[in-house]
Amino acid sequence: MAETPFFLRPELLPVIEATPEQTTWDLPSMRAGGDALLENPHEATNRLEVTSHGRSFIPANLQDNAPILVSIHGGGYVAGRAAFDDAKNDELATRFGAIVLSPEYRLAPEFPFPIPVDDCISALAEALERFGYERPIFVLGDSAGAGLAYSMVSRLYGLAAHVPQDEGTAAQYERISSMIRGIVLLEPCIDPSMSTHSSSLFADGPIWTRRAAAGAWRHFFGLALATEEEGKKSEIPDVLVESAFPKPREHMREIGLPPALVVVNPVDPLRDEGIALATGLVDSGCIAELHMFAGTFHGSLSVPDSVAWDEIRSLISRFMTENS
Repeated sequence: MAETPFFLRPELLPVIEATPEQTTWDLPSMRAGGDALLENPHEATNRLEVTSHGRSFIPANLQDNAPILVSIHGGGYVAGRAAFDDAKNDELATRFGAIVLSPEYRLAPEFPFPIPVDDCISALAEALERFGYERPIFVLGDSAGAGLAYSMVSRLYGLAAHVPQDEGTAAQYERISSMIRGIVLLEPCIDPSMSTHSSSLFADGPIWTRRAAAGAWRHFFGLALATEEEGKKSEIPDVLVESAFPKPREHMREIGLPPALVVVNPVDPLRDEGIALATGLVDSGCIAELHMFAGTFHGSLSVPDSVAWDEIRSLISRFMTENS
């Protein structure tokens, strides 16, 4: 790995070497690199139920009031599978005594926005039919998963612009949204403009790069394959971006948007968009908190046995306890 002037936590450095290049301009290669992770599948401690909509980890001593934690995987909107997070989600189910649901959303560009968001909502609706509507819901996402988490909650609360709904869908969304107690966004990927200071400062990563982001965004919104010309700004209509990732505004306080826990990395092209979201939510009157741990970079927040992951699990535990 090339030397960097920025501090990176030594215990996390092996993640950089182990992570395949994020080639959003060559999706077969990117997806194949991820699929190699499934060569040694995780053996679940908790009961694992698999449907076409997702994977659920259910503790043996499940309590009647145990929450549902929706855990949405990352992958730049174009790669990844729910099974990639089995070890993490199994651990979270044990730690929190929660039903942990990982939606199996369809990937762009074959299935562009809003399909992945709708898939996450469908997975949650199916889980509620199976496990009951009395449980508090928390929504957790990492990177693109955090983007989908924010987009999903925004859609359920009626914040997404120009989304026609029939009466049945509107009633279902209102019922589900009334049960959401909080949203946890780890290194959220929500700004297709790539215009922030951190997007330029960390254009070459590590792991997630400006070039990778440009391809991912054009795939997600169903646009033509991104140019290989580095630094080219994506030409995505503002109305489409606002439909997917509504900017915080006064109306969000009025509708009771749930509290948000946002964690960003100091060395990450996505850092500043996560900070802007957290502060924007606060400025709109919503409840939000923001954390950044020294030496982390994109993709390093949930490394097993790391200091950062220990801290984040503690944050999530306290956050869920306070908002249940």
